[in-house]
Amino acid sequence: MTAQEIPAVATSATATARRPRRKAQKFPILILAPALVLMTLLIAYPVAESVHISLGSWDGVGSVTYRGLANYRRLINDSLVRQSIVTSLVFFVGTVVCTVVIATLLANAINRKVPGARFFKTIWFLPVIVPVSVAGVFWSNSFQPSTGVVNTVLGSLGLGDAHAWLASPTTALMVTIFVAVWTQTGYAMLILLGAMDTISPEVHEAATLDGVSEAGRLFRITLPNIVPMLGTVTTLMSVFSFNAFGIIYAMTRGGPGNATSILPVLVYKQSFIDQDYGYGSATAVVTTLIVSVIGVVVLQLFRQQRLDAR
Repeated sequence: MTAQEIPAVATSATATARRPRRKAQKFPILILAPALVLMTLLIAYPVAESVHISLGSWDGVGSVTYRGLANYRRLINDSLVRQSIVTSLVFFVGTVVCTVVIATLLANAINRKVPGARFFKTIWFLPVIVPVSVAGVFWSNSFQPSTGVVNTVLGSLGLGDAHAWLASPTTALMVTIFVAVWTQTGYAMLILLGAMDTISPEVHEAATLDGVSEAGRLFRITLPNIVPMLGTVTTLMSVFSFNAFGIIYAMTRGGPGNATSILPVLVYKQSFIDQDYGYGSATAVVTTLIVSVIGVVVLQLFRQQRLDAR
């Protein structure tokens, strides 16, 4: 091979090596392309359009009349919006805390192979597959003052049989939190159970030999090892709680008064009942921002917990 041919061969070899590399770089993009298109059509475009509508006035027909930040200034002075934000936060805290705590205890019990574990696993997961509208109607009938099964059971126990659960602002919110927890706990339990199953049985055997109690095992072994999944579950439950429109609307329509009118219910009323789509979109944008901030805060808290555990 002559000296002139060597550079040509090297250049050819380099070009041949680059072609597979370029193909390897394009392959992930081609795989992700359908998902990116769907995300753009189903998420990015609706969000952008909602922001556009929130900056104007629109009754559902014709074009949007631009009004700048008028809808957002109106939100600041709207006492009903402030009440809905407070109600949403109370609903969020009650639902998320109860769901995560109960799901963790149930998952731990099933993981520790308590008697009837498989049966209880199925029973607790069943509410997850029940449509939220069906669950809302069922529990709404169950909490009726005179015909509901809840008052019937309480009456047989001597605890009174005339409680107006959904007519009182305080108890109505508690009942909706209860139903939301009932529908979401099985889902959270299943995720946490999967995380607990990844913990080596040898760790638990060593804890047994050291005389560690079940409670000590939960707090010293199980929880530190599932902190990342706890963060994921808490974030998911946070999003679910802020989007619990179906349950609340099926049970109370946001009443009595506005006692259970969380932000998604208020958005529905503003947009589809009052036909004020601009104002409803502004409330929806604020709701999205609140959920995003809460999600980031929750993930950051659990990320810090994971770092501290290390």
